[in-house]
Amino acid sequence: DERKLAVLKQGSNESRHLMLFLTYLSVILKAIIYGTSVYFTGTLTQTTDVLDILALRFLMSFVVLWLLKVTRLVKIRIGITDIFRKHERSSHMKTLLLAALFEPVLYMIFETLGISLSTNITTAIILALSPLSGCLFESLILKEKTSWLQKFFLVVGVCGVSYIAIHTGTADGKQDSFIGIVFLVMAVASGSLFAVFSRTSSKSFTPMERTYMTAALGMVSFNAVNIVRHLIAGDILHYFDPYFNVDNLIGFAFLAIVSTIIATGLNNFALTRAQVSTLAAFGGFSTLTTVILGVLTGEDLMSFHLVGLVLVLTGMIGTSTIEIRRERLKHQ
Repeated sequence: DERKLAVLKQGSNESRHLMLFLTYLSVILKAIIYGTSVYFTGTLTQTTDVLDILALRFLMSFVVLWLLKVTRLVKIRIGITDIFRKHERSSHMKTLLLAALFEPVLYMIFETLGISLSTNITTAIILALSPLSGCLFESLILKEKTSWLQKFFLVVGVCGVSYIAIHTGTADGKQDSFIGIVFLVMAVASGSLFAVFSRTSSKSFTPMERTYMTAALGMVSFNAVNIVRHLIAGDILHYFDPYFNVDNLIGFAFLAIVSTIIATGLNNFALTRAQVSTLAAFGGFSTLTTVILGVLTGEDLMSFHLVGLVLVLTGMIGTSTIEIRRERLKHQ
C-alpha cells in the first residue's frame, strides 16, 4: 500500500510539474507573440485606419473561431445567444463578459486614445506598470497575496522596461497631455481587470470559450462603430478593401489568428493556473521580442537595451522562481 501511495504521489507531482511547465511556456509564447504583433500592427497602420484594423481583425478572429466551433475541431460550448438565455452557467456569464469587456474593448480604446495623446516614452513607461496594477487588483478582488520579495522583482521588471523607454527618446513631435495619461492609466487598469476576471471565469469556462467570447465582443463592438463611420463617410462599399491587399492580409492573419486566438488562448490557459501578478511579470518578454525584431530589421542594439533587458529578465525569473517554490512547498 505504501508503495502504491508513493507511486501515486510521484505521478501527481510529475503531473503538477508538467502543468507548471506548460503554464510558463504558454505565457512566454504569448509574450513573444504580443511583442511580434507590434511589427504587424505598425505595418498595417501605414495603409489602413486604426479602427479598420481593429474591426477587421476581430471579425476575422471570430469567423475563424466560429468555424472551429461548428466543425468541432475545438470544443466551445458557448455562443453569443447564451448571453441572453438561461442555462447552467448563466450565473457565471457576468465575469466572462466583464473579462471580454475590459480586453479587448476598453483596453484597446483607452490604449489607442492614450497613445495618440502622449509621447512614446510616457506611453511605454505607463504601460510598463501593468505588473504592479495586476498585483493590486488581484489583491483587492481575488484576495491573492504576493510576498514582498515578489513585489520587489515586479518593480525590477517595471524599471527595466521604463529604463529602455527613457533612453529610447521620442521623435514624434507630440506633447504629453493630462487626458492622454489618464487614458493610458485606464488601459493598464483594464488589462489587469481582464486578467482578474478571466482567472475568475476559468472556474466555469475553458480557455477557448473565454477566447471565443473575447473575439465575439471585440467583433461586435469595433465593427458596430466602424460601420457607422463608413456609412457617414459614404464609403461602406469599400469596407473590406484592406483585405484585398496581400501584405495587409498577412498582417490581419497574424493579428487575428496568431495574436488574438492563439496568444489570448495561451494567456487564458495560463491565467487558469497561476496568479495574475506572476504572469504579468512576463510582460517584459514582449519588450525583449520587440527589441530583437528591431535589431533584425536593421535597428541598432544599444547598451541601454541590454541593461533594461537584464532588469526585465531578473524581475521575470525572480517572480516566477518564488511562485514555483511556493507551489512545491504547498504540495509537499
